[in-house]
Amino acid sequence: MRKASVAVAAGLAAIFSSTGAMAGKDLDNIKARGALICGIGQGTAGFMLQDSQGKWVGLDVDVCRAVSAAIFGDSEKVRYVPLSSQQRFTALQSGEVDMLSNNTTETLTRDTALGLDFTAVTYYDGQGFLVNKKLGVKSAKELNGATVCVAPGTTTELNLADYFRANKMTFKPVVIEKVEEVRAAFFSGRCDVYTNDASSLYATRAANVPAPAKAEDFIVLPEIISKEPLAPAVRHGDNQFADIVRWTQYGMIE
Repeated sequence: MRKASVAVAAGLAAIFSSTGAMAGKDLDNIKARGALICGIGQGTAGFMLQDSQGKWVGLDVDVCRAVSAAIFGDSEKVRYVPLSSQQRFTALQSGEVDMLSNNTTETLTRDTALGLDFTAVTYYDGQGFLVNKKLGVKSAKELNGATVCVAPGTTTELNLADYFRANKMTFKPVVIEKVEEVRAAFFSGRCDVYTNDASSLYATRAANVPAPAKAEDFIVLPEIISKEPLAPAVRHGDNQFADIVRWTQYGMIE
């Protein structure tokens, strides 16, 4: 699939070049630098994770590689910058990275107040809850009084408060920025629940459970409490670059 995606993007490169669409400020900077700088997450299996050779792989990484192929005809002209949920928007606004491809939810506020342009949705997700089976919980509506691990600066944090308020329940948040630290806090028993996008919870259960515990010791509860359209983001002001990212995604989907 990765090879096919990059082949499609390479084909798009010829189209963009022939139509003279390589004229935006951000795009000019990328071309002059000779590499795309892509802001990704800190490590979620299936989306962005370093393999045994230290190479970044996953769905979000493949979007970066395909955009590189569309601009340069070479999918390897990418520098990856792992960012936390709180770092990502500042990094994009300041020009530290050219684009985000890191499981970021598209929202009205982020699009307008933060000066971002979201391209096409890469993955439709929803927020859930991961618990240890020992907790004896079968539903999120049984979590009254629970201690919940959550990352700051996310729609996840806001949805969590809304859900508990709507269901007349209380909770104690444990707010931790770095993904490996929030996972460690959950698995060590510092919190009863870990909440995130459901895909991230399943990835965490599959790839991050520390021994001697096993994946089957943990369950994702059935409730999905939000809609999370995850999409790459670029800065306002360079329509050509945004078009390249968007149409590269469409090409990958097609």
